[in-house]
Amino acid sequence: MNRNAIYLTGDAGAKLKVARIVSAAAALAVASLILIGYQFLSLRESLRDDVEVQASIIADNIAASLMFSDTQNAVDMLRSFRNAPYLTGVAVYDRSGELFASYNREDSRHPPAQSSVPGAPLQTTSLEQVSVAMPVVYRRVMLGQVVLTASTAQIWTGLAHFAALLGMAAVTATMIGLLLIRRSRLRANLAEKELHYLAHIDPVTDLANRRASYDEAMRQLAAMRICGCRVAVMLLDLDNFKSINDTSGHAAGDVLLQEVARILLGSTRETDIVGRVGGDEFLIVAAPIVSREEATNLASRLTQALHKPLFIAGAEALVSASIGISVYPDDAENLTDLLRNADMALYRAKALGKNRFAEFHPAMTEAAQRRLTLENELRRALAEGHLDVYYQPQFSAGSRTLIGAEALVRWTHREHGAIPPSEFIPVAEESGLINEVGRYVLERACAAAATWCRSQDAPIGVSVNVSARQLREPGFLEDVAGALGRCGLEPHLLELELTESTLMTNIEAAITFMRAVRAMGVRLSIDDFGTGYSSLSYLQLFPIDQLKIDQSFVQQLPGGGETITQAIISLAHSFGLSVVAEGVEAQQQLDWLRSMGCDYVQGYLLGRPLRHADFEALTYEARCGGTLDALRLNEPQQANACSVTTPGG
Repeated sequence: MNRNAIYLTGDAGAKLKVARIVSAAAALAVASLILIGYQFLSLRESLRDDVEVQASIIADNIAASLMFSDTQNAVDMLRSFRNAPYLTGVAVYDRSGELFASYNREDSRHPPAQSSVPGAPLQTTSLEQVSVAMPVVYRRVMLGQVVLTASTAQIWTGLAHFAALLGMAAVTATMIGLLLIRRSRLRANLAEKELHYLAHIDPVTDLANRRASYDEAMRQLAAMRICGCRVAVMLLDLDNFKSINDTSGHAAGDVLLQEVARILLGSTRETDIVGRVGGDEFLIVAAPIVSREEATNLASRLTQALHKPLFIAGAEALVSASIGISVYPDDAENLTDLLRNADMALYRAKALGKNRFAEFHPAMTEAAQRRLTLENELRRALAEGHLDVYYQPQFSAGSRTLIGAEALVRWTHREHGAIPPSEFIPVAEESGLINEVGRYVLERACAAAATWCRSQDAPIGVSVNVSARQLREPGFLEDVAGALGRCGLEPHLLELELTESTLMTNIEAAITFMRAVRAMGVRLSIDDFGTGYSSLSYLQLFPIDQLKIDQSFVQQLPGGGETITQAIISLAHSFGLSVVAEGVEAQQQLDWLRSMGCDYVQGYLLGRPLRHADFEALTYEARCGGTLDALRLNEPQQANACSVTTPGG
């Protein structure tokens, strides 16, 4: 709504208010006139009744005077009515209609009325007087008439007082009404302002909320479209807001949001739009801008301004933000597309490590479409059972004896061929499908291990990767127990692999989970050790059985990485833990690991990931003492291309 519309609305409201007041005043005036008219008629009728009573009294008492023609007595009797203030005159007429006796008040302007028809009753009323004629009868003989005239002056005086009282009441009522209307209007204005505030303003930061931000952005975009100027649309997301909110409380989180809003307002121009459009997400619309470089400079300035310590609830909090940038008209023509593009750029900034900004590029749309396609295809593959589970053999480092396998999920698309786990596992994580994928792999791995154990003298275990989402799933322990029970696999032959980053997201919950798993008899190992936190204090707390050295260290052997690898092996043994080295691909690596006392190894040197049937054949060859080279060389290409170990597979 523009300002002119607001003014028009205000004028219309004022006119309506005046019209209501005029209508109320007119209604009061009409009601007062009706009451005054009714009061006049009522008082005049009462006066007429009183005059009739007086005339009747005179008629009864003056009959003797008429019979004996005693005029003086009649005059004296009539003079006795001088104390009646409303009577102006009394006249007595004989049967012939001649005046017999009369009395007129000195200040009266109205003489008594005369009867034009002797013997007939007379009643006349006007605004100024009331006249009543009463016949004088004695024993049914008509002797004459008595005519009384009364003034209505007292009625008018009373009506004047009554009208004044009504006027005062009307004015008082009008004033009270105006006051009530004013108070009601003030309350309505306050309510309208409050509703407007709630509808358009974020109550925490006092910035525009999502709706108001989008509306203002659309108006800004329309204005810039007319002048042909560029507009930068930015989505800013705080990187570690949830952790601060969880550790310090929601009140501290609100203070942090207020500080962020203050910084954003201080780092942008007055013409720019700054709004809060989500829990920790803000919208910045910079208009006009000359070039994309101006937009990136603003984004850089914002990230630097936010990447400073803030004191929240008496403690220092380090905040950082990721920003996605989309520019009109380079990237899109309308706000919806600009926001979608900025969101894809924001996703890219977070994927690159957070605390940075990223510009939108058309390739991001293709990547987003591919992610959506992969998600839909992955759902279909899960429903139709088209995912495969491969098994990476694990051997004793000293004797090269087969001791177990790591379960790895693989996906061969019917049209696009092999989809690398590095591509579809992140999609599964983001979409929440990782829980279904994890259950699928767990069920298949337990069933396969149970089959191997039934055909072997020495049992062969299996390890399954667990993602962070699975760890937070309330029913995950029931899934593990159910898979073991249905497959008949001994719990100690199942090992769950957890990454350091997974455990560190919520240490208390992780320890509770690990203790529950150990209570079931299932083994635990930390995967990719050395690439995460690697804290000795946490190693003491975590109830684990084994460490897995990440392949990034193993691949440097023996020319590099010896110090860190040897330290990990020594550290694990000092805690009573066994060690598995991943990614062993050269004999020199195996020899060095064996010399350092590494317990177990896995890698292409000894065995590539195999299908269930091929791995079962490998176990048969191992039991019979045969060579493993044939199976290693004949392992399918798909497994060679997809050997990356990822969470959940």
